[in-house]
Amino acid sequence: MTGAAAMQSQLRAPQRAASRRPLLVALVLLGALGATLPLWMTNSPFLLMLASHAVIAAIVALSLDLLTGNTGLLSFGHAAWYGFGAYGAGLLSKSLSAEILIVVPLVVTAASLTALAIGAILVRQIGKTFAILTLALSQIFYSLVFVFSNLTGGEDGLQGVPIITIFGQTVTSSEAWYWLLYGVLVASLAGALYLRTTPLGQAWLAIKDNTERARFIGINTGALKLVAYVFSAGLASLAGALFVLFNGAVSPDVLHWFESGKILMYVVLGGVGTIVGPVVGA
Repeated sequence: MTGAAAMQSQLRAPQRAASRRPLLVALVLLGALGATLPLWMTNSPFLLMLASHAVIAAIVALSLDLLTGNTGLLSFGHAAWYGFGAYGAGLLSKSLSAEILIVVPLVVTAASLTALAIGAILVRQIGKTFAILTLALSQIFYSLVFVFSNLTGGEDGLQGVPIITIFGQTVTSSEAWYWLLYGVLVASLAGALYLRTTPLGQAWLAIKDNTERARFIGINTGALKLVAYVFSAGLASLAGALFVLFNGAVSPDVLHWFESGKILMYVVLGGVGTIVGPVVGA
């Protein structure tokens, strides 16, 4: 019986691969179309800037889907990590270096380590409790902006973020910025799609489907939820860092609960757990 089941599985594998082929072709064509956007928007700088903001929104939407779509943990305060990345990158670029290859890795590392410490407590909660605690976290971060207004600029926001450099070369062109942001989105999307196919991704889906059953079969649900939370926070902080470096300023609004609602809306509109859907939704 086991041999027959294995044979059936082997026969179905080519069929599954063939059914995914049209989707892969569509994704490649859509990705190529997105990459050529600056070429036919040379006379529309505003639209290109709008497209760049949409790409940043897509990255942060993908970060939330890494958590909610994979493990089922619903966050009402995902803007906390988006704002963490924005303010962290802005402060580092003003005080340390304008080199993006220095600022962004430092911010993402700091956000991931902070999320590791905070997430170790949060992921122990389930359902509405986890969601409400994430909302409280984002409002705490929002309040800290005003507590340390001498650093963050308080209500006026963080201003005067210097123009970034890559290997010492300044990036001022709107086309170059778009391609940079789009490249980060494509890499993030590819990474998320790959993760879904790995044993880690399959374990996440098992947790989302039935946490108790996943625990009974030996999956360390708490540890894997924490991993998903850290990955999600790191990617959200990356989006926030790109946001402030692109705009040259950031306001406390990026940490507000309304911003968290927008991010959640992107994911819901596109389809929770579909990976590509939240990107389209954004």
